[in-house]
Amino acid sequence: MANENLFEIVGRLFFSRERVKSLEKELNIAGVNMPADSFAGYMSINVIVVTIVLTLFLLLYQPTADMMTGGVKQFIDVPYPVIALLVLVISFIFVYFSVMTLISSYILMKADDRRNKLEAVLPDFLALVASNIKAGMTLDQAMWYAAKPEFGLLSVEVKSRIKSSFSGQSLESTLDQLGGRFDSRVFKRTLLLLKQASATGGELTSVLERTAEDVRNNIIMKKEIAASLVLYEIFVLFAAVVGTPFLFAVAAKLIEVFEKIAPQAGSVPASAGGVFGTFSGFKFAGPAISSNDFFWFSIPMIFVTALISSFIVSVIRTGSKSQGMKYFPVVLVVAYLIYWIVINAVESLFGMIA
Repeated sequence: MANENLFEIVGRLFFSRERVKSLEKELNIAGVNMPADSFAGYMSINVIVVTIVLTLFLLLYQPTADMMTGGVKQFIDVPYPVIALLVLVISFIFVYFSVMTLISSYILMKADDRRNKLEAVLPDFLALVASNIKAGMTLDQAMWYAAKPEFGLLSVEVKSRIKSSFSGQSLESTLDQLGGRFDSRVFKRTLLLLKQASATGGELTSVLERTAEDVRNNIIMKKEIAASLVLYEIFVLFAAVVGTPFLFAVAAKLIEVFEKIAPQAGSVPASAGGVFGTFSGFKFAGPAISSNDFFWFSIPMIFVTALISSFIVSVIRTGSKSQGMKYFPVVLVVAYLIYWIVINAVESLFGMIA
């Protein structure tokens, strides 16, 4: 309890009330059963601790300390405490954005995963609720008894929320809380229809059966669209995993070869006749960029290509770009692996020819 109170205090200190409310909605959708204040404080403490550890490592590890000191003093001569403060600020910015990116990706992936699990069993759940209402149950009773174990996550959420309606809470408020636990437009529209039909005395069974059929058709349509776009998915993955690393690796080796032959290539003599005489005095100056510069250009470009490709594949496969973070690590590792393999293979090939 003491740790939780500490987290809440730190969370309120570093996060505004509006941000905490927004974070609470995101945590509910992701199924994280932790107060938003505590979660915000937990993240803040982690950022501070990691920042301090990273700063101490950079300042106390002699090679990195010498490199940073020398790099700064090339541009401006400042005392060591100023350099240490600069390292602290840069470390904080890097750690903050890294932690926020990871946490946001985790929350989005959890929310999408919960939505997919919900929508997969929602038609059968609604059909069972309709059957229970036909048997003479009220809506809350029908939902309670329809929450079978085979419906998994939906059953857990329904039972944890619906039981509050048995203790006096209004059914409308209970359904609102249940809808806030999932980031699903289909589910929220279904609950809205149930509230309207219950308030106006409409045919609940007819509403449930038609909604179940619409949700089932929607799921089938999504699967058909995803199946028809498999070729595009394969093309995007091939371009990110194989095509881009291969081209960058070959280009890097080609620039390296030009760098080696440039000093050996002399100018064309003026006495040369024909076409060569036209280019008398011409000297091959080598590539405009060095192989080292191209290497540091290709590494982030492969990273960006893998990231964008992961988002595209995620949209094709699931309809949501946030699931791309699930594919991104695998795509990135394989792309860098192909890049390394091709570079070594081309180098071995040139070595055999030489």
